Amino acid sequence: MKKIRLVFFSALLLASSCNKDDVIVDDGPQPPVITLDSDTGIYTVKVGRELTIAPTVEHADDAIVTWTLDNKIVSRQIVYTATWNEVGEYYPVLSVQTEAGKAEEELKVEVLERTPPVVSIAVPQQGLKVVANTDYTIAPTFKYDDLEEFAIEWVRDGKVVSTERSYTFREEALGTYPVTINASNIDGSTTRELEIEVVETMPYAVSFGTPSYFQSSTDRYTFAGRPVYLTPLLEYFDRPQFSWSVNGEPVGCTDGTYVFTPRESGEYDVAVCVTEGGAAPQSLSRDIARAATSLTARVVVHCVPDSETERYRPAGSGSSKYQNEVYEWTPAPGQFIGETSAIGGMTGNETTPEAANAWAERRLAERKFVSLGGFGGYIVVGFDHSIARTENEYDFAVGGNAFASSNEPGIVWVMQDTNGDGLPNDEWYELRGSESGKEGTIGNYAVTYYKPTAPKMNVEWTDSEGESGCIDYLQAYHRQDYYYPAWIPADAYTLRGTRLPSKNRIDPVTGYWSNDAYDWGYADNKGSDNLPGGDATDGSGQRNGFRIANAVQPDGTPVDLQYIDFVKVQVGVNAKSGWLGEISTEVFFFEDLSIQ
Repeated sequence: MKKIRLVFFSALLLASSCNKDDVIVDDGPQPPVITLDSDTGIYTVKVGRELTIAPTVEHADDAIVTWTLDNKIVSRQIVYTATWNEVGEYYPVLSVQTEAGKAEEELKVEVLERTPPVVSIAVPQQGLKVVANTDYTIAPTFKYDDLEEFAIEWVRDGKVVSTERSYTFREEALGTYPVTINASNIDGSTTRELEIEVVETMPYAVSFGTPSYFQSSTDRYTFAGRPVYLTPLLEYFDRPQFSWSVNGEPVGCTDGTYVFTPRESGEYDVAVCVTEGGAAPQSLSRDIARAATSLTARVVVHCVPDSETERYRPAGSGSSKYQNEVYEWTPAPGQFIGETSAIGGMTGNETTPEAANAWAERRLAERKFVSLGGFGGYIVVGFDHSIARTENEYDFAVGGNAFASSNEPGIVWVMQDTNGDGLPNDEWYELRGSESGKEGTIGNYAVTYYKPTAPKMNVEWTDSEGESGCIDYLQAYHRQDYYYPAWIPADAYTLRGTRLPSKNRIDPVTGYWSNDAYDWGYADNKGSDNLPGGDATDGSGQRNGFRIANAVQPDGTPVDLQYIDFVKVQVGVNAKSGWLGEISTEVFFFEDLSIQ
């Protein structure tokens, strides 16, 4: 999110007037205000065609107006008309100067040879599957659909079956059906081929998750007497029924989560059998249907032989109070992901997880922000020692850039190196915050993001609540081709975590967005746990304190941790604030407060 622009507009508002006893008092001449005739600040034109840019300017009496391009003055009129004869991107700047101040806007002009439509569809990783005799509506997103002669054709078996923007598919017979989308405008046409598989029942799947996106092992680690909460990930089940066993012996649990507490060291094979409830389809016998919809998944739980005390790594005289390694930076798509400007700071070479982690590690070492993108995006860091739980008010801190009207809460998770291998592949525990357990907070919430099919497009998403939306591409402020992380090769990926209710709002009078603070317990948030220091205007130097004693299990029960080795911060809100874009946690550093 562009917090800097929020500060600018707030300052402008304060400079324009003051409120005395609810009476607006004019303080005299006001600086000019530019309003573009494009919501995005992006203008698209074809080679050789004339483009007119007609902004409106308030408080422009006796103003000096200049349009510059490549540091050369090209016009002195508010309305700017030009023709470009070469394909490319151009950035004209409008400057309006009066005695009361100066306003300036940089625009982007995309000069294109042709702009045929672009068709984008969020296709699940398992492909498009539809149950027989069921309606399934396909609603693509189109780019360049605002040009002349835009038209759509949906084609099946060589016949046009619809000319609408969406198409409802329905079939009785099982099989795979190709569907073609033809989209055209004055500049040309685009074809998108789809395959829809009609199935008797959905392809149910049961699995256990990994500690993070780039890890493959589902093994779990704990100490004797410390419970492990096991919840399988399900696909397509509507009415699942559960049956759990340990080392082949039923344990009598029929819940979706099994709390397993080993009493002595060793390896335990924990299995869950998930059966879809309800009657069998008419075309299948009951026995066959049950076999088709009953699946088993297994996970190995390791109860390590050492005690918690034996795994503790005390700080030494040469220990750093700050993080020493970034183990994983897996952001959600967002406006600062892939951005190579001076603000975003990426190089464009972050195309592997290793390169992305190294970049984030350098940024944190330099106390520069690392953006986590939209909901679920996260970063995992470690220290050269264990951070002990203390009797102090806070044990460690996370740097952000929150201020009064700009809060982007990051949920904090902690982990011990239980298995002693030096990697964050053990149990994550969420730190309780002010919104924990409240109405509107959703645990084990999941969002799947879909890679755009062309540059400069929104990133579409679907979630575990049946909702969908997108991360808006803010063309007025960012120039990278994609907000989707370049080091994630899959066409879609899913992030899971706890979702907080959003607290963003727009002022009905000023039209300015504000993201209000949460009471306590979150990074990049101006709560009561905000530590002294920091700039109240732009949030620089802001940091929040955290207590290890607030670690909880998934059901909210406390976990008695004596220390931690790894910290994860994850974006906790799935929301966007108009032109500011997605709510996106930024982190600057991680600090052990017991080291002076």
